[in-house]
Amino acid sequence: MMARLEGKVAIVTGAGRPGNIGIAVCEAFLKEGASVLATDLRDEYQSEIERKLALYGPSRFRFEHHDVTSEADWLRIAGVAQSAFGQLDVLVNNAGIGANGSVKTTSLEELRHLMAVNLDSIFIGMQTCAPLLATARERFRGGSIINTLSMASYLPSGVNAAYQISKAAGRMLTLCAADEFGSDLIRVNSIHPGVTETPLLREGFDSYVERGVYKSTAEAMRLLVDRSLLKQAGTPEDLAHAFVYLASDESALVTGAAIYHDGGIGRQF
Repeated sequence: MMARLEGKVAIVTGAGRPGNIGIAVCEAFLKEGASVLATDLRDEYQSEIERKLALYGPSRFRFEHHDVTSEADWLRIAGVAQSAFGQLDVLVNNAGIGANGSVKTTSLEELRHLMAVNLDSIFIGMQTCAPLLATARERFRGGSIINTLSMASYLPSGVNAAYQISKAAGRMLTLCAADEFGSDLIRVNSIHPGVTETPLLREGFDSYVERGVYKSTAEAMRLLVDRSLLKQAGTPEDLAHAFVYLASDESALVTGAAIYHDGGIGRQF
């Protein structure tokens, strides 16, 4: 039986830190037969990541330092995918940063930096990679773009305004790209994680505790989990299954969709 992503090539951004979503997606893709170009601005874990993921075949995995806010660096990364693997079939825009602060307290500089990483990077990545992804129709049932957003895209917050805004804007960007890229047989979808146990999430909640918003990180996570129907936090490995589905030809007719992988927090949306 053929693996679900056999012969496909994917770029996965924000894949430079063990324990976070990007690495889980890379590993799930490799298990299903894809070749993966992982990128991140952070590269202090590169050797550790390469040792682990090269076990799936050293010729099928590559890690590159990457500033996702730079058009020039996106052009370089697209070129690396083409030269190293000869094609591109899947783009996962997973890079992102957190921030906390209200409209009153967030500086314009902070807002612009967060939007550059969380929104501009998706725009530049899709724009840069679209020509390569359009050729996926020659090999499979089209190309696939998957944007990692958040339950924050539909839940307003007075203490985390810039982050919520960036993720909500990412949803509209996904819809606009889906509308435009359909004629090239490129599907564009978003995944909206809820409480997913990662180092990045814990650090975000730690910062809330420091500001006095919550008494503890455990309390912050519990309050969000309790808003869900399933009353469970997820793991990056749980989430990776949704990425595999959207990367595979099983989702050949799915575009413009938002998968709420959040235990039901966003059910009313």
